[in-house]
Amino acid sequence: MGLRLKFNLMLLIVFLAGFAAVGIVAQRYLEHQAIDDAQRAAMLVLDAAGFAKLDPRIASGLGSRLVDMKIREFSPEENLRGVEAQVAQRLKSISTGQMIEVITAPTGERRLAVARTFRGADSGATSIRLATVDLVPILVTVNLALTTLMSSIGAVFFAVFFVLNLMLDRMIVRPVAEMALQADAVSIGNFSIPEFVPKSKDEIGVLGVAFNRMRRSTEEAIKLLKGTNF
Repeated sequence: MGLRLKFNLMLLIVFLAGFAAVGIVAQRYLEHQAIDDAQRAAMLVLDAAGFAKLDPRIASGLGSRLVDMKIREFSPEENLRGVEAQVAQRLKSISTGQMIEVITAPTGERRLAVARTFRGADSGATSIRLATVDLVPILVTVNLALTTLMSSIGAVFFAVFFVLNLMLDRMIVRPVAEMALQADAVSIGNFSIPEFVPKSKDEIGVLGVAFNRMRRSTEEAIKLLKGTNF
């Protein structure tokens, strides 16, 4: 296995590990932030609906301008189904009278549910005001942002990968390969090939200077041996 292949394999392994870690962390962070934003929007609309005593349809229209939100008011004593039934059951075990949870609808869709209990000013009966946010379009946006981020990281990596390979080839692989070729020639007594010409003053250049010195010494030693009579 050549030096370049080893270098590229190690670089690829490190990148894939980092790429996967960044993808997992970024997805969780973006999803958490998106749900937090939807939660704040739902709380804002519920506050406005409570203060202004808005009709649920008007409140839903207000909420839809922020996210895909629906506002409903119902009594826990009604014959409830689906999300309303889950919310009413959950609120019975919460002393604060408010819940914020991501629940799964009977259709399998994930929805953010923000609900509060309140008493009617006229009747005094307990009711539930519920804001549900469809998470599907939110998660689609999150996935789009994640795809853009990971594509940008991938593009940067391939640019760095290309530059590093170019530097590796010109600064290390080519000089070492040339010195290896000359060393092989010298080992069989062939001194006709040109000397290695260092193109830098770094470690490879110092190695090239030392190699040329060793080559000359070897050539002189062989000449002396050939000229000596035993």
